[in-house]
Amino acid sequence: MPARGKKAGRGDGPEVSVIIAAWQAEGFLVRSIENALAQEGVTVEVIVVDDASEDDTYGVARAMADRDGRVTALRLAENSGPSGARNAALAVARGEWVAVLDADDRMAPRRLQRMIALAGAQGADLVLGNLAEVDETGAAISDEPFVTDPDVPMRLTAERFVAGNLRVVGGHNLGYLKPLIRRGFLEGEGISYDTDLRNGEDFHLVLCCLLSGAEVWFSPDPDYLYTRRRGSVSAASAVEHITALIRAETDMLIHPSLTPELRELLDKRRRGLGDLRTTETVLQALKARRIGRARAALAARPRAAALVLRQLSEGLIRRLRRVQLP
Repeated sequence: MPARGKKAGRGDGPEVSVIIAAWQAEGFLVRSIENALAQEGVTVEVIVVDDASEDDTYGVARAMADRDGRVTALRLAENSGPSGARNAALAVARGEWVAVLDADDRMAPRRLQRMIALAGAQGADLVLGNLAEVDETGAAISDEPFVTDPDVPMRLTAERFVAGNLRVVGGHNLGYLKPLIRRGFLEGEGISYDTDLRNGEDFHLVLCCLLSGAEVWFSPDPDYLYTRRRGSVSAASAVEHITALIRAETDMLIHPSLTPELRELLDKRRRGLGDLRTTETVLQALKARRIGRARAALAARPRAAALVLRQLSEGLIRRLRRVQLP
């Protein structure tokens, strides 16, 4: 049973349902919930889904639900990843709009109001908001926004969106941006998160919306505070997670709505993911001192050699920076 305060029926909901997939988040969940509740100029509900955490994430979420009727706390019996947790939140969302918020991130006070205003002015079904990168203390990592070009609101085609997601390692890909989505569009098109994906799930949801005819716009305001947390899923992709992404993008290549340009872009991205999978396999083998396995993986896909060298070089640089000189 979900823990929630008294609420009106599904047809009489708030403007925005903020959905938070939470795993092992007891130390920072309160801050993200309070931040969502404090959004100015809009009415919100916050739906927190504990993804079978081993800590007290659900206890924290339930305490917040007991304190504030705008909060709903759900708990999954088995870990389903962010896709499964977000789908559980979507199933009970009542807002006209749905906003995705990670459990360790925050938003500027009027972010949702600005995005809804942009959507209303342009007739958008989905808005991708720019972000600012911060560390675990909340301090800015860079003086520049995550996406620097364009610096004005822009309509995103499927081609433009995929072209902005070709770098599979590093880079400021558009797939990192957290969406605000018209709930009626998702329900009308039967779109939900792909539960086979443990990363890249937002990219695929947005692309599915684009291929289903969604009007998608980019907002340049860097008003989503994205936490770069050491050891996060975003920082290190497991081989099986990359394999799931490759499988999903292979399936996407047969979509009837693809233009020749879009098919070429998706295939290029898929090839990049193949290089990344080989790179992760090689790095894991080297870490385990299985030199033969690393050599065999690279021999099977020699085009990944440049990415392997880049990752090794960046890893060495990070280690050197941590060395404390006397």
